[in-house]
Amino acid sequence: MQNTLLFLFLSLLLIILMVCLGFIFNLRKKNKQFSEILARKSDELNKAVSRNDELQKSIEKTIQERIQSFKEEIGEGEKVDFTLKRALKRSEESNFMKNAFLSNISHEIRTPLNNIIGFSSLLEAEISLLENKELFDYASAISESGDRLLHLLNNILDISKLEANDMQIVLKSSDLNTIVANATQLFIFKANEQKLKLNLKTNELPSASVDEKALTKVISAIVENAIKYTQNGFINVSTEFIKEKDEICIRIKDTGAGIDPSYLPIIFDPFRQESLGYSKEAQGAGLGLPLAKSLVELMRGHIEIESAKGVGTTVTIFFPPETSTQDEQFKQEPTRKQKFKLLQGLEIFIVEDDLMNKIVLYEMTKSLGNVITAVNGDETMRIMEETFNSGKIFDIMLFDINLPPPWDGTRLMQEIRKKWKEYKTIPFVAQTAYAMAGDKEKLLEAGFDDYISKPINQQELYSIIKNQLNKL
Repeated sequence: MQNTLLFLFLSLLLIILMVCLGFIFNLRKKNKQFSEILARKSDELNKAVSRNDELQKSIEKTIQERIQSFKEEIGEGEKVDFTLKRALKRSEESNFMKNAFLSNISHEIRTPLNNIIGFSSLLEAEISLLENKELFDYASAISESGDRLLHLLNNILDISKLEANDMQIVLKSSDLNTIVANATQLFIFKANEQKLKLNLKTNELPSASVDEKALTKVISAIVENAIKYTQNGFINVSTEFIKEKDEICIRIKDTGAGIDPSYLPIIFDPFRQESLGYSKEAQGAGLGLPLAKSLVELMRGHIEIESAKGVGTTVTIFFPPETSTQDEQFKQEPTRKQKFKLLQGLEIFIVEDDLMNKIVLYEMTKSLGNVITAVNGDETMRIMEETFNSGKIFDIMLFDINLPPPWDGTRLMQEIRKKWKEYKTIPFVAQTAYAMAGDKEKLLEAGFDDYISKPINQQELYSIIKNQLNKL
C-alpha cells in the first residue's frame, strides 16, 4: 500500500515537473519569438528614423532652395522696382523740362506775335481805305492766322502751367448764368458767319464757387470746338440745377460731325487728334477739351461727353452748388485726396541742419499747409514719436542727406519706415547739394521716392510734391 502511494506521488511529481518544464520551454520559445519580433521592429524603426532623417534633410534642402529662389526673385523685383523708379524719375524730369520749355517758348513767341497781329490790324484798316479787296483779304488772312496761333500758344501755356502746378485758381461765389451768357456772347458773330444758330437757355441756379476766368476759358473752348466741327444746324448752350443729384450742369450740344467711339476714351489726353472722320482742315492741336477738363476738376467739378458720328456731340459740365452738403464738407474738412489735388492743408516734415536752407524751404512750402522742421536725427525721431502718438501722419517728408552724426538722411528715412509701418507708403524726398552723376540712382535705390538738388527751385519742388502725392 505504501509502495503504491509512493508510486502515485512520484508519478504526480513527475507530471508536475514535466508540465513546469513544458511551460518554461514554451515561455522561452515565446520570449525568443518576442525578442525576434522586437529586434525586427527595432530594425524597422531604425530604418524609418533613417528615412525620416533623409526626408527631413531633403525638405530642408528644398526649403533652402526655395528661400534662395525667393531671395533671387525679390532681388530681381527690387532691381526692376529700382529701374522703374529711375525711369519714372527721368520721365517726370523730362515732362517738367518739356513744360518749362513750352512755357518759355510761348512767352518768347507771344511778344513778336502780338506785334504781327497789331500791325496786321493796322494794315487791314489802311488797305480798306484804299478799297483794294485782294490786299485786304491778304491782311485779313494774316490777322486771322495770328489770332489762331496766339490762341494755340495760350492753350499750350495753360496746359504747361497745369502740369507744372503753376495755374492759379481762385474760387469765389459766382452766378454761373452770367458767366455762361458772357462766354457764349463772344461766339455769336462767328456762329452767324458760319450760318449756325447759337442758342442760350438758362434756368434758375444756386450760386457756386468757381474761378470766373477759368470757367469762361472752359466754356469758350467747348463752344469754339462745337462751331468748328458743325457745318450746319445749331449749337445749344443751357444751364439747369439737377435737384436729385444736387448738381449744377452746363450743357453744350451741337449737331456737328460727332466723334468716333474709339476716340472717346482718349479725348481728354493733350495733343491727341482723332484719326478718323474729320478732314485735316478741321483738326486742331487737341488741347481744348484736355484744358477744359483739368480746369473744371481744379474747380471741384467734373465733365462728361457724349457723341455719335454724324449726329453731334454733347459736353456737360457739373459743379456742386455752394450750399450743397458736399461743398460744406469740403470747406469744413477737406479729404486727403482733395488736399493733395489742390496742394492745400498738407502736413509737411522738413529735416535740414543748415539754418538758411531750412528758412528757404519753410518759406517755399508754408503756403501748402502745416510745416514742421527738425535739424538732426535725434530731434526728428522725438518729433516723429510725439506726432505719431497724437495720431498725426505727415503727408510728405523732405530730408536733407548730409545731417550731423551719427545720422544721415538715408539712415533716418530707413529707421522711420522700419519703426512706423504707416510711413512705408508716405513719400520721402531727398534734398542735397550733391548732384553728381549716379547720386539720384543711389538715393532711389536706398528707398527715397524722389530727389531734388540744391539750390532748390520752388516750382520743381511743387511739381515733385504733386507727382508723389498723386500716386497715393
